[in-house]
Amino acid sequence: MTLRRSLLPLFALGVAAITGCSHKGIQTPHDNILRYPLLASPTTFDPAMVTDGTTIDMLQQIFEGLVQWTPQNTLAPDLASSWTKSSDGLTYTFHMRKDVTFQDGTPLTASDVKYSITRALLPSEKSPVALAYLGDIVGAADVNAGRSPDVKGIQVPDPYTVVFHIVKPEASWIYTLTYPTAYVVSKKEASQASGELTSDLDIAGAGSGPFKLTRYDPDSLAVLTANAAYWDGAPKIAGMERPVVIDANTRHSMFLSGKLDMVDEQKSAFESDAANPATRGLLHEFPRAATYYIGLNEKTFPPFADVRVRQALAYATDKARIQSIVLKGKQEVAQDLLPNGIPGFDPAFKGIPYDPAKARQLLAAAGYPGGAGFPTIPISYRQSYPDLVQTVDLIRTMWHDNLGINVEARVTEWSVLLSEEDSDKLDCYHIRWAADYLDPQDFYSLLLRSGSSENHVGYANPKYNALCDAADVDQDPADRAKKYREAARIAADEVPLIPLYYQTDFELISPRVHNLEDGLMGHLPYKHTTLAN
Repeated sequence: MTLRRSLLPLFALGVAAITGCSHKGIQTPHDNILRYPLLASPTTFDPAMVTDGTTIDMLQQIFEGLVQWTPQNTLAPDLASSWTKSSDGLTYTFHMRKDVTFQDGTPLTASDVKYSITRALLPSEKSPVALAYLGDIVGAADVNAGRSPDVKGIQVPDPYTVVFHIVKPEASWIYTLTYPTAYVVSKKEASQASGELTSDLDIAGAGSGPFKLTRYDPDSLAVLTANAAYWDGAPKIAGMERPVVIDANTRHSMFLSGKLDMVDEQKSAFESDAANPATRGLLHEFPRAATYYIGLNEKTFPPFADVRVRQALAYATDKARIQSIVLKGKQEVAQDLLPNGIPGFDPAFKGIPYDPAKARQLLAAAGYPGGAGFPTIPISYRQSYPDLVQTVDLIRTMWHDNLGINVEARVTEWSVLLSEEDSDKLDCYHIRWAADYLDPQDFYSLLLRSGSSENHVGYANPKYNALCDAADVDQDPADRAKKYREAARIAADEVPLIPLYYQTDFELISPRVHNLEDGLMGHLPYKHTTLAN
């Protein structure tokens, strides 16, 4: 069952066959450089540290891991040529390609895999996410805690074989190797950097990917150049220019003037661009495995510790109104945290409905009749997204009109927002969770299980934890899905967060861009992309 409705051409999952000729009123350059904006400055140059999709999109051009996602949303070999799994699900053996070099010319071997994962886990690296994605490897927790310098669960029997032993047979474990914490970095380059790869100079030559970072003007421009020695053949484009453009209107104007080949389409511009002969044929739609939500941190904002308060806010939130006014009906209301495209998604699942009377009843029962005595809620969200501004404005109105609660909007620079979220300092925030891999564990266990580094709302429910723990290791897909569904019901009723809508990306793409590969988690590396001039 599809959840996507649009008058635009819908891109099937896989290679987006973007074709066409020049459009009147749209200027196009005549070179072999892809120009595509960064919506915020890179938060890091170190794959062991990255937590945001904007930066991952850049780093995945430079670094690679053992496995990768395909346009068909299946797992495929990358730096590994093949792998096997033991019958008990506890041991994975990867056979490495023998023709791979780092961009500095150093051969890439199995030892580099172990070095890179160990490095990501070291306490000196201070990665906010390494243990979340790599912690199931035997000995990973000991390294992260400083008890051991060696990840005992990674063995290198020869230069082109690496063996992983994990602590429990998680069905989703191999998917975690697609996340940047498992990208392989050059020991030579990382050692020269003496720790975190903090600058563009640190990562020069440090990856094995199809593009090299050859220039970075802080907060302004990243330039990537094709890696002519790339093991899978040199990319078809000469490189990329990634200007940092915070303002959505500026990005849109740059596309119209031919300064950008691709740009995100905010819903506020959708109707005019769809009606404009110069742009309507350039609008494209991409479904995403991602959910936008409101996080309610019960550890920092005491009223949120009362489940009745969280439920009241959910009942007071008219998601259909957000869908209609902000999203122009182009994105689906989220009933659950888990989006379509992830195994276990249930189109019949229902979350808390819009019911202002029920909301007021619950808030009064919690001791705040008509909002009396309730403190102002500070809601944080990232800059540069008009859709987020409009959504927050509507939520402020809904919560005030339905409950008598005041809400303070706090637009926040992207890296600051991420840092505050990672530190569990945000009281209330509007953000998205995009799949790191296509498995329900990445949503239910990683985001809401007690003790997870990605649980930033302080949610704790022993029954929920037990269901996730059991589902994580269940080898029967149907039984596994049933357990996650039970956990989803608990979370939907107790409202540690309020799912708002599932993500669908709309982009304006120049007619000169061809062979763009895309999957549910976003555009794949641009190594096969071509530009017609």
